[in-house]
Amino acid sequence: MELVLNVEPRTQTGHQAHQVRAAGLVPGVVYGQGQEAQPLQFKEIDLVRLLRAGGASQLIQLKGLGKKPMHVLLREVQRHPTRRTIMHVDFYRVQMDVAVRTEVPIHLVGESPAVKGGAVLLHNLDRIEVECLPRAIPEAFEVDLSVLESIDDVIHVSDLPTIDGVTILNDPEETIVSLTIPRKLAEELEEEAEEAAAAEAEEAAEESGESA
Repeated sequence: MELVLNVEPRTQTGHQAHQVRAAGLVPGVVYGQGQEAQPLQFKEIDLVRLLRAGGASQLIQLKGLGKKPMHVLLREVQRHPTRRTIMHVDFYRVQMDVAVRTEVPIHLVGESPAVKGGAVLLHNLDRIEVECLPRAIPEAFEVDLSVLESIDDVIHVSDLPTIDGVTILNDPEETIVSLTIPRKLAEELEEEAEEAAAAEAEEAAEESGESA
């Protein structure tokens, strides 16, 4: 999937960037491939829509900086610490015939039988680092939770499906999702085990006394 963001060159730089924000626009910059960094600006709502469509990891076309669209990846989004509005964005130029490294989101699908039975799902990893050509970047990796049938079941990076032309860079043994027992249930099971052990010990003592 390839997304499009309409931008325009930016003349206000440095401390003047606040003038861009005052006009309802977001300042940004595109750099990479040995070319000079180019300041730009765009509407915040356009980037918000792009992010919702998966733009945090997908190939993006920037339109408005020249006759041809520029292919980029999103590298950094700076937000206001309290209002969470977008303050500045960095884009990285890519060459379509040169492999890039980026992160792809993990989407959990299905339902775990173990979770239905009371286990708690632990989502340990939500993104996968990959290396591939820009057009080969996957939209996401789907992880099927229905294979988690018992508390000991785990899904590792090595369990992800292979995709032609895409190299996964994470440790194959890294855990994506696992299961745990809720504290209350664990305490109940521990109490039951202690009671069972005490009952067995008492029964053994009675049998020993009778034999004597």
